[in-house]
Amino acid sequence: MITYTIAEVEDLENITRLLRINDLPFSDIQESAIEFIVAKNDNELIGCIGLEVHGTEGLLRSFAVDNNFRKMGIGKEMYHRLLSYATQNNIRTLHLLTNTAKDYFTKTGFIAANRSKAPELINKSAEFAGLCPASSVYMVLEDVQ
Repeated sequence: MITYTIAEVEDLENITRLLRINDLPFSDIQESAIEFIVAKNDNELIGCIGLEVHGTEGLLRSFAVDNNFRKMGIGKEMYHRLLSYATQNNIRTLHLLTNTAKDYFTKTGFIAANRSKAPELINKSAEFAGLCPASSVYMVLEDVQ
């Protein structure tokens, strides 16, 4: 049975493993204030999505699902839970950088934007400052609901 929860400190090792396997940045997740929503199958972590909060701005981070559990709606469920979590925490705008998922996020309402237009707090995040390459696509979702 698949369950969804806010990650605990004990989950960080498995989140790191999943991010590494999916070739996503993970070097700062111990130090950064990222809240993760995780999916577990019988206590085995199979998915994660993170939110880094900067006032009313949120940076979507570290969205991954284990290869054996893809195309089962797990990513979609985690994404919707992240939107609810963001709304509860007064996040008005979500930001992200992606190298591979532009089409996916376009379908969810994100629009590509000029990276130089990102708010200062988002621009100063570790992800923007160097974890993601300059070639990454910057995307924004306004009026989070």
